[in-house]
Amino acid sequence: MSDFSERDRELLAKFGMTERDERMAESETEPDGLTGRVHYGLHLDQPDEEMISVSIRVPKSTLDELTETARRYHISRSEYMRRKLAAPVG
Repeated sequence: MSDFSERDRELLAKFGMTERDERMAESETEPDGLTGRVHYGLHLDQPDEEMISVSIRVPKSTLDELTETARRYHISRSEYMRRKLAAPVG
């Protein structure tokens, strides 16, 4: 039996998502193709290592896309970029 209301299903359909998509997006253990497995504080895995700031130049459209994607995940743009850089390739 589904624990989604009719309103939940309407909202999911509005964004082209299924109930399975929603469960995957909310899961903190199931990889989801965009951010992979969520590891809070991923950038702090090595607390004794010095943290360094890096500045890069990207087109405004790329920055806008990174910002929008981070907002959808309710995380900062910096955190989203750290997760993308730490994600395994393949």
